[in-house]
Amino acid sequence: MSISTGLGDDGSTELFLGTSVPKDHPQVEFIGVLDELNSFLGDAKAAAHLERTKTLIESVQRDLFAAPGLLGSSKAETAIDPEWLTALIHEIEEQYPMRGFIIPGKNPASAKLDIARTVCRRAERRLVTLNRQEPVSPHLLRYMNRLSDLLFMLARSEEHGEEE
Repeated sequence: MSISTGLGDDGSTELFLGTSVPKDHPQVEFIGVLDELNSFLGDAKAAAHLERTKTLIESVQRDLFAAPGLLGSSKAETAIDPEWLTALIHEIEEQYPMRGFIIPGKNPASAKLDIARTVCRRAERRLVTLNRQEPVSPHLLRYMNRLSDLLFMLARSEEHGEEE
């Protein structure tokens, strides 16, 4: 099957279960921003200095591939783990305590993570919009909220640039 089918030429696309929706449907918007986020995370992973950052980004990227299939599902509770992200955030905060306002761009790796963080926040906003129309997993909502915090802290650790 070719990637170019022409099926979306009328402005519609199919969701996972074969339902046809407009390409600007809130679920399609969320999935599109997740795709964008995953690409920015790939860029950040390629620029990262710390192996731990690269490994964590890879884990998050795998979670993001699973997220669209978990939108309204209770499977989200076992497939993705916001508490894992929370524990990582606290661990990194202990290593690099906040000392005031942060201006992004100290180095390429941290700048790319800060861009990914802002895209993650947009994905979270799209998920909240979708949740107003059709229920989504609260677990997924928590995961997206925690993920932006983790990306912020990973950017701070990359600014220090030394192996942990």
